[in-house]
Amino acid sequence: MKPSKGRRWFKRSFYTVLALAVIGGGLYGGWRWTQTQYFVGANGEHVALYRGISQDLAWVSLSKVEKDHPDIELKYLPPYQQKQVKATIAEGGLQDAQKKIDDLAVQASACKKEAERDSATKKPAGTTGTTSTSLTSKATPKPTPSATTSTSPTPSATPSPGPSLSEEEQQVVSQCSK
Repeated sequence: MKPSKGRRWFKRSFYTVLALAVIGGGLYGGWRWTQTQYFVGANGEHVALYRGISQDLAWVSLSKVEKDHPDIELKYLPPYQQKQVKATIAEGGLQDAQKKIDDLAVQASACKKEAERDSATKKPAGTTGTTSTSLTSKATPKPTPSATTSTSPTPSATPSPGPSLSEEEQQVVSQCSK
């Protein structure tokens, strides 16, 4: 006895719907899993925390910016960390990703302060010292050693050291490139 055409149609329809449900459920489950993942990446010229994974599925982006950190500029990170951030750093959970952001913030802050220190010690010391010496020479035709010492301003001898570093920043400042 052959099954009727109505039963065959019902079986085919049932299996087609079942297959589509399994595929759709798998895709939805996969997308939901990606939304529990976090990574650190670049957003323009600064660091951002992303939710999702750094790949795209056809035209669908599987990530979005969870929290932007414009205060952590890439230019203040050492070159190897700049490359890592641009290539994205997968961290899995939110706590791990936030710890990585905190570490990058300390590194960028240390390098920024170091750059400010370098510029503070180079520019003012050279220009102030030259100006005071030439003014002293013009003011006194034959300066005596005691006169030269007394007219030299104290700030040009010891330039401002710039911003101070925290203990965490002191530990990582050696990684900054000069």
